[in-house]
Order: sequence, then structure tokens, then C-alpha cells
Amino acid sequence: MEKLLTLLTIPGPTGDEQAVADWMANELREIPGVALQRLGDNLLAVRGSPRTAIFAHLDTTGFTLGYRRQLIPIGAPDPQDKDELISAEGLRGRLRATAGDHRHAQLRRVRDAEGAKAKPVPGARGVYARKPKIKGGVITAPYLDNRAGCWAALETLRRCENAAAAFTTGEERHGHGARVCADWLYRQRGIAQAIISDLTWHTADTPCGKGPAISLRDAFSPRQAFLDRVLKHAEASGVVHQREIQSAGSSDGAHILRSSVPMDWVFIGAPEKYPHTSHERATMSDLQRMIDLLTEVVARLHQDD
Repeated sequence: MEKLLTLLTIPGPTGDEQAVADWMANELREIPGVALQRLGDNLLAVRGSPRTAIFAHLDTTGFTLGYRRQLIPIGAPDPQDKDELISAEGLRGRLRATAGDHRHAQLRRVRDAEGAKAKPVPGARGVYARKPKIKGGVITAPYLDNRAGCWAALETLRRCENAAAAFTTGEERHGHGARVCADWLYRQRGIAQAIISDLTWHTADTPCGKGPAISLRDAFSPRQAFLDRVLKHAEASGVVHQREIQSAGSSDGAHILRSSVPMDWVFIGAPEKYPHTSHERATMSDLQRMIDLLTEVVARLHQDD
């Protein structure tokens, strides 16, 4: 759990994932038998002779400071009025925002690390400054999407002797990282199937506290034959989980689908409330079960004929 809390404190909006990738690379080097490949700030970890790769995106939403203190969104953040941002330089400022309208947010009351007034420089990147909190089995923090997915992928790799993981960049905007990683895994290692480790939406049909969700579809549909195998192994595992059906939203699975690589994919993720806000919320039991389910599915897929 300490590793998840650490991950949640490292800024890494799309295009600025280096610090997160550096931290993750150090963690991956501690896992016995892991071969590590870095492509820019994308990380590929291979252990044993894997047949399946877990994809988890390193980047988060955020903001670029434009002229006249206008905040230009990175991805699709959902800022609330008076949210606090922090920049890589340690500057802190509060937002002025209309709920649900990230296009017209502005920065105000900027201060440096010592608390003195400071002048922000256009071009600076900012992320939510709120610290993670765990209370009553619930974790509240900015960027559970997708630091929780990265943590789950990391812990699954520790448990599985034959597994690969792709920690990708750019999922919140362009998806280039997933395409680069899929191409490398397929051409260099012959891996043609993937599990997407990410968080999904809390809804009345897939609520928090009832286990991770396996997505039957979102805006895109995985190949049914591979989905059926994943569902079969999930049922056999005995790990509590849910089945999700959505008509919108996407993940690194969509970016793999748009690539030229013939790689199957299925999404597995814990539900969370208030996505892309400074107070995303998930239950710890769902996150733990997400690791259990990923471990079981990856191991069982490896044993398939």
C-alpha cells in the first residue's frame, strides 16, 4: 500500500511522465528475473516466457498554464472551484473554475514552496495537489486513474513468474505509448494478448465495493473469443468481480485496436467515483481483488493450449 501512496504523489501528466517512469523502473529492477526495456518514458517489463502483457498507463490528466493565467487542460480533467494545483517547480495555486467546464479554468493565488506570493510562468504544467487519504477502507486521491492500475500491474508482475507489463505514456490524450509498446511486445516477444489494468466508472450496475469489473465493451469492443477466455478464467478463479457494459469511454485497448498489431485485449479495473477530479475514490477491497484477478487471469491464460 505504501507503494501506491508514493505513486499517487508523483506528478506525471501526459507528456511529462519521466519522474513516474524513473520510479517505476527502480521498482521493476527489484523483481527477480525481470528484463526491462525503456522506450522514451514507456517501460516494458518481461518476466519468464509470458504469453500475456498487462498494460497500465503512467500518465494523468493535468493543466498547462497559458497566457493571462488561463489553464489549458491536458486530457479531460474535471476541476472544481478552489481546487489546488502544484507545478514541477513547487508553485501552488488555486483554481477558479465552473463545475464541469474545464475549458475556462483560471489560476489564482499562486505561492512558492515557502508560502510567498509568486508569479507563474506560462507553459508551466500543473496537477492536483491534494494528498491521498485512506479512511474506512476507502482511498481518496487525485489520479487513482491510473496510478492504481500501475500499482496493480506492478504487484501482479511480482506474483507471476511468466508475465509482461507495459507501462505506457499518453493514454489521456493520444495513445502513442500503447501502440509503441504493443508493437515491441509483438515483434520482439511474440506476445499477442493483453489485459488493460485501469480504473472504470462507479455506476448502479458496477458499484464500488463489489469487486473489479471486466468490461464486455465500452466505446470499443474486444474480440469476443478472447473475452470469453478471460471471463471463463475469471469465473474459475473464484475472485469476486463484476461484468461491465458501457457505450462510451475507452482505454489503452482502443489505442492497441487502432494500431497495426494483431493483439487481443480485455479491460479489467476497479470502479471509482468522481473520475478526473481531485478526489477520485475507490475501495481498497476492490483494488486488492483487482490484483488477485489480474494474477489469476494472467496465470491461467499462460496455461491455455
